[in-house]
Amino acid sequence: MPTNDTRDLIIDVARRLFAQQGIENTTIGDVAESSGRSRRTIYTYFKSKEELLEASIESEMKKISAAMKKVAEENISPDKKLIKLIFVRLRITRSIVRRNSGLHSEYFGNMWIVEHIRRTFDVQEIALFRSIIAEGEQQGIFNVENPNLTARFLHFCLNGLEVPFIKGVINKHKDEEFVRHFSEKLILSALGANISANK
Repeated sequence: MPTNDTRDLIIDVARRLFAQQGIENTTIGDVAESSGRSRRTIYTYFKSKEELLEASIESEMKKISAAMKKVAEENISPDKKLIKLIFVRLRITRSIVRRNSGLHSEYFGNMWIVEHIRRTFDVQEIALFRSIIAEGEQQGIFNVENPNLTARFLHFCLNGLEVPFIKGVINKHKDEEFVRHFSEKLILSALGANISANK
């Protein structure tokens, strides 16, 4: 009977091989050999290499989601939580992209696959932003006219920041702490943040 442990192992091995050898140069046979499983076992879980590729990208997206949810559950004020969540998201995305740097354009550049997988992630991220904004409004820290639209706007802005943050273009002449401090003032100001309300 198929098990999650075996599936997770196959995904992890495939992700590593895709990153090292490239998608085109990696075969199901390579994944079977490196994982110590038969080709038949691989096909028990995945119908094709493309399906395995999707699963490996999805597993990376889940790591980002898990890290963000952990921040959202922390017992800190909504303003601090929001900024922390944004930078945790950017840092872990950068870490994942660097770990898979051999694929760069091939792996994360396949926009159809990435966007297809990101739909669920995007919905979850917007919901996290919305809940933190609502929490901040209840505590009198944020003053937002349309929480749902604001959450969506934050999400799309964050998507736009991914590549410049990963490449270090944003903080080319400044350290990351400066960028964080600058972003904090900019974002909280846009949310009508009343930080003194929480002090």
